[in-house]
Amino acid sequence: MKKPLILGILVFILDQFTKYLIVKYVNYAVVINIIPMFDFFNITNIHNTGIAFSMLQSKNLLLLLIISFFLLTLSLWFYRNKEKFDSLQKYAFCLVIFGGFGNFMDRFFRGFVVDFLDFGVNSLRWPSFNVADSCICIAMFLIAVDLLFLNKKQKVR
Repeated sequence: MKKPLILGILVFILDQFTKYLIVKYVNYAVVINIIPMFDFFNITNIHNTGIAFSMLQSKNLLLLLIISFFLLTLSLWFYRNKEKFDSLQKYAFCLVIFGGFGNFMDRFFRGFVVDFLDFGVNSLRWPSFNVADSCICIAMFLIAVDLLFLNKKQKVR
């Protein structure tokens, strides 16, 4: 098995395991303060019925499942053409695919995505997120860095 796929599978397992622990041991909307200075970091149990950054909250679940499935299928299509990508991009796409699959599974089986990582300073909060969301954001950053700074291939005319 290729290393990017192993990373993706580990990400999926970590995502699902952490969500399981949160649902089992943290009551809905309870905030557990981890880094109390400025209320910087909390663990909570938030049910995100929307998509990225809680957009489209409480909209039609079927529509959100279709959007998620479409984006997951598009990512898989890109990964199938992986011989066109360098190693960093392969890892990034595996993070996107397995992170997206983790959130899709939540939405499909629970009707919402479990978000539990809460960062901010006092009342200025970043939207709560989870391991899958983190991996998707990291992947997008890696792809941007690769395309902007590391991709040295020149188009020949």
